[in-house]
Amino acid sequence: MRTALLTTIARITTTALVGGVAAVGAVTLPANAATGTVVTDSGTGVAIRSGNATTFGIVGNQPNGAVEIDCQIYGEPVTGKYGRSLIWDHVPGKGFITDSYVNTGSTGLVAPLCTSNPRADKAIAWYAARSGSTAYQGYCEKAAENSYGKDLVWGSAKIDWNDAVSRGAAHPGDLHPPKGALVFWDLAAPYGHVGLAKGDGTFWATSVSGAIGTRALPYFNSYLGWAWPNF
Repeated sequence: MRTALLTTIARITTTALVGGVAAVGAVTLPANAATGTVVTDSGTGVAIRSGNATTFGIVGNQPNGAVEIDCQIYGEPVTGKYGRSLIWDHVPGKGFITDSYVNTGSTGLVAPLCTSNPRADKAIAWYAARSGSTAYQGYCEKAAENSYGKDLVWGSAKIDWNDAVSRGAAHPGDLHPPKGALVFWDLAAPYGHVGLAKGDGTFWATSVSGAIGTRALPYFNSYLGWAWPNF
């Protein structure tokens, strides 16, 4: 109890002194930022990338040891020292590193959600470039995966949704999915339907008036909810 109280007092004092941010060494971080420890078997550290996927360019290297994390975002799943993780950590002033090589003491988020999501931006742009196309009619899951540069991961949208449910990663009935999340409907049994959230209450998907299009949620009947893409 005493330790927790002292920690709270220290946080309040630090925030008051620096106007809502906590100063860590020479770096100014948000008060609710976090720290972690990069651990790789090779000892060479982990690649810093310009976005939250391995398809983004390498802009540096984060060596083994302590690392500051100002925010986190979901992205391409990577298997590393600490298992398979969809989380990417943003290193202030540098870029993104996969959380699968970072010991934060948690398998979930320990820092605020990043306002920037480069991987989602690319996926949204993929749909926008194909607006009005009928090439993916009947292949909504393929479209969702292709927008993220993937293919043949899940056999249908319903299987994809059921995976999220089984992992405890689904958000049933939530009509406020973040940008880049997949949105699901229980349509075209047993296959289901899936689209991509734009983060403003609208989405991209196939079968919108018979083609790839964008509408406000929920639009189709039998809305299931949303989940971050597990691919």
